[in-house]
Amino acid sequence: MADGRYAMLEAPRHFAVGSGSIPVPGTGEVRVRVHDCGVCGSDLKMWAGTHAFLRPPLLIGHEIYGTVDELGAGTNGIGIDTPVVVFPAVGCGACFHCLRLQPQLCADMRFFGGQLPGGLAEHVLIPEENLIVVPDAVPEHQRVLIEPLGVGVHAVGRAQVEPGERAVVLGGGAIGLFTALVARARGLEGIILGEPSAARRSRAEALGLETFDTSITSIADAVSDRIRPEGADIVFECVGSEATINASLAATRKGGRAVVVGNAPATVQIDGLTLQRGDRSLVGVLMYDKGDLVEGMNMLADGLLGALPEDALVEAFSLDDVGAAFAAAKDGTLGAVRAVVRP
Repeated sequence: MADGRYAMLEAPRHFAVGSGSIPVPGTGEVRVRVHDCGVCGSDLKMWAGTHAFLRPPLLIGHEIYGTVDELGAGTNGIGIDTPVVVFPAVGCGACFHCLRLQPQLCADMRFFGGQLPGGLAEHVLIPEENLIVVPDAVPEHQRVLIEPLGVGVHAVGRAQVEPGERAVVLGGGAIGLFTALVARARGLEGIILGEPSAARRSRAEALGLETFDTSITSIADAVSDRIRPEGADIVFECVGSEATINASLAATRKGGRAVVVGNAPATVQIDGLTLQRGDRSLVGVLMYDKGDLVEGMNMLADGLLGALPEDALVEAFSLDDVGAAFAAAKDGTLGAVRAVVRP
């Protein structure tokens, strides 16, 4: 059998494309032939060497869509060539959170594309229990988007949204766009999305979302003018900076919720008076539950992104061009919602 190829992040901003023996699945494992691997914000931090705790060398990539290639002993009959996506979190299996089916909250959590080998490779070994079968109704080019869409599903769930509430989403990248779409599907009205990029605003508007340019209009002014002077019911922060977290908290009404979805810095100084005296909630979001990915997948099957053409959703790069994929995702030259590597 020929060797399989992979792209190893050997140092910050430096990939080495190599090849090695194709891995053989062990007991309970499935070998997945990777078709698409998305590039997300946490991947970019690992690539840049700025991630909070993960440093090269790493085989990254956790937004994985592929097909079943080989079965290990003890698997339960998932078929060869079955289309699947990966739930990347692996917990200890025995702690409080794991027993509640929340391995992403386990103190010993590892994930594929971080501590475990990820999807920037032709093949990856995944426990069968971490695979989700994708129905044919999900367009193939959208399947790699199931994982980031799951973040939006989880964020809206953490916000405990109620139909008729008014919300702001800060950030028009994949996570912000998907959070806004899920919030609308859950009954929120008049959502406004703040984003400085004209291309990102245009994509959001093509899906029927109202936008504003954060380089021109402050979030406070946008909320006052378009929602109410007292503030929004919910602000979803999908940027990940101290400034936008504080702006989100300040733009919520008294009794409202600011939901931190973006990759927050390790230390954030918060205006305690705004938080406490306004009876506001500051809510954190980490990844998703497995059920969130299933719900997101079903939304795609129902046409959530049907108005956007394929080239607006994914921009594909070969494994040999993996560095260009990360550079485009980082510097704003990407022409689509997601950079995708196709090993």
